[in-house]
Amino acid sequence: MRLARRAPAVFLTFLLLSGCGGEKKLTSGSSEAVRSYREGVSLWEKFYYPEAKKSFENAIRDDSAFAMAWCRLAMVDAASGSPANAAGAMKEALRLSVGTTRREQLFITMWRCRLSFDNAGAAAAADSLIRLYPDEKEAYLFRGAMYEEIEKDYDAALGCYMKAVGADSSYAQAVMSLGYAYSTLGNQQKAVELMQRYMRLAPDAADPRASYADLLVRAGRYNEALEQYRKALDLKPDYWYAVREIGTVYSILGRLKEAEEQFHRSLALLPPGPETEAAYLVADAQINYKRAKYVEAASGFRRALGIDSVNYAAGEGLVRTLGRLRDFDGARGVLHRIALLLAERGLTNSTAMLSYHLTHAGLLTEKGEYTRALGECDSAAGYSLPLTRAAVERQRAQTHFAAGQIENALDDCGRALEVNPNSPVVLLTLVRIYNRTGDSRMTREIGDRLESLWAAADPDFEDRNELLRLMAPLPGTGEHDVPHP
Repeated sequence: MRLARRAPAVFLTFLLLSGCGGEKKLTSGSSEAVRSYREGVSLWEKFYYPEAKKSFENAIRDDSAFAMAWCRLAMVDAASGSPANAAGAMKEALRLSVGTTRREQLFITMWRCRLSFDNAGAAAAADSLIRLYPDEKEAYLFRGAMYEEIEKDYDAALGCYMKAVGADSSYAQAVMSLGYAYSTLGNQQKAVELMQRYMRLAPDAADPRASYADLLVRAGRYNEALEQYRKALDLKPDYWYAVREIGTVYSILGRLKEAEEQFHRSLALLPPGPETEAAYLVADAQINYKRAKYVEAASGFRRALGIDSVNYAAGEGLVRTLGRLRDFDGARGVLHRIALLLAERGLTNSTAMLSYHLTHAGLLTEKGEYTRALGECDSAAGYSLPLTRAAVERQRAQTHFAAGQIENALDDCGRALEVNPNSPVVLLTLVRIYNRTGDSRMTREIGDRLESLWAAADPDFEDRNELLRLMAPLPGTGEHDVPHP
């Protein structure tokens, strides 16, 4: 390992290097370290986390006192699911930030606060960075994400993303963030235009294709989405995000074995550690849930929480699974721990509450407490937007159906399908409704749509097996079997 060449401390001076286009000055004693750092930033902006991590480690190897390189390493570790490593790197960044520029200190403080869930401190540091350095494009992007995720202020988020693009018209990440934001707000045409611009800005990068595919998934255009994810992999065969999202689409389509393989392959592309080990268990548990192997799924979620107690996906999955197993006391206990975690992280007014309230609504529906479940749906709606409101309507439909309120359930399904006309969960709810009401024509019509979506589904995919049971005629009658409520 090469060591950075360091001058005696009493004579130590810092090399302040700046690039073109108003790039921030960097405090480092090694031009090689700065070169690796900039390479890492470029990789970070493409979401190539393993490669970015190596570049920042190279920068630190050449200059162990390079505070910004330590900060960037913390950012990558956090994004890769390694919070313990991120905390260690950020501690070093903060220690070394003394003597760096005010700009660097604010950047490091901004991220230190964000990674330690001090949202108010993170916002204040970002605001100061923007005020003092109005060309700081990353601060606009950072602040926009906080407005979007923590404060639910989409107008302010859009304004920040636009300012980031104004600071650098070629800033691909800001264009991407604008695209996602417009999609969430229901302006899909604008979102598509921005994602196409994102592709033009980074034609050789994998993520623009994958981001465009995400929009297609949101619209229920699953086969087209798979095509775009595969194009992303043509550009970078080991792009972890595209690999994972192919698994997500396979899971939606009931191709569970293939989904499992994709999830495992994606996780193998990320740095190993306890959080990654827990993620493997969560992925397998989610697949077991779709196979109706609820005991195995619950075991997997519990083991994941034993390794990573703050794994929200494991907690939410365990609540759903325990509800299916009728272990309502156990599910309520897990849900309480999720609520405490959200409070500890300052997320009780964030978009994370949408999922929390919907998880609670699902549990209450399993218990038969329909009025309370609908109240949780109303609470979830307070955290929803045009795109995410479909999830609220989907849960309302399931609750109204379970309560025997058929007309309400039909209205809920109609509103949910306005966002994604091919949502398998909503379509299956419609099949249940028409089957219960004895409408064989609509049962067959909606069922045929689902059968087309699930044509390649695995034989142990429980939703498709339920569909086949609902569509099967009673022997000798030609009528559909109507299950008991």
